[in-house]
Amino acid sequence: MNPPLHTSSNLNIDETLHLLTLAHAQTAKGENSLQVSCPKLDTIHEEVKPTCLAALHPMLLSCIAAEGIKEVYIETCEECPKQQILSNIDDYKELSQAMAIKLNVHLGKKPQTNEKKVEEKESEPSRRTFFRTLIPSLAKHAADNIQQITQTTPTGNYVQDILNADTRPLPPLHKLFLHALPKLEVNHTPVPVVEGLGLGNIQVSEVCNACAKCVDVCPSKALSLRKFGSRFILDFQADCCTGCNQCISICPEQAIEVLPSVSLPSLIQKKPRPLIMVISKP
Repeated sequence: MNPPLHTSSNLNIDETLHLLTLAHAQTAKGENSLQVSCPKLDTIHEEVKPTCLAALHPMLLSCIAAEGIKEVYIETCEECPKQQILSNIDDYKELSQAMAIKLNVHLGKKPQTNEKKVEEKESEPSRRTFFRTLIPSLAKHAADNIQQITQTTPTGNYVQDILNADTRPLPPLHKLFLHALPKLEVNHTPVPVVEGLGLGNIQVSEVCNACAKCVDVCPSKALSLRKFGSRFILDFQADCCTGCNQCISICPEQAIEVLPSVSLPSLIQKKPRPLIMVISKP
């Protein structure tokens, strides 16, 4: 029996779904900022209150950016583990170096803006007629779009549908992150393999004898062994690696080594990467 999947976030899946759904709703309303507050704070404005702000993982922040949010405000209380929160923010900054679309993350409450609506006098009757015609037309267009979305998503919650469609044995947050990557316009800037980030990259030396112990122990099926004539090739699926390092621990030959960085575009490719060709199994 495989050990439990490596997970690098304490944020439960319900909170993750709620946070991403709210981010999606915010952008649908034309908003590009999100307030996330400690549950111990008694605030009036609409916000998200996860179990603990320390669980705001870099992958989750990346998913929020993919929804079109540009500013995230994290409001803490006196008891919040600020060092862990700051560490998550630093890890996100490292991760987002390889992204064109990214968030600005702020510690503190979102500034309140008092915008006064200015009523402009319309000088031309034709202008009024134009807007009377335009608004119902836009409303109908929006309703048609909503109907189309609900028809193409079985549950009506597109975030949950992403998870349902991805059958790989990966943590939910990892699946959502991989789905968000194409929207983030990733580049080839190396991302450091940081403990707890949930990403990994490995290489294998010639002492590998294709015993397949690493393949058997990998909880996310990132490694596979295939026959190639009289030889065997060990393949690595980068988008499935969660950085749990169980393959390294179990290898009797100590043939597997962690690489210091990972390229985010490699996570979008579906084709596995050959690591080593072994002449024959012992």
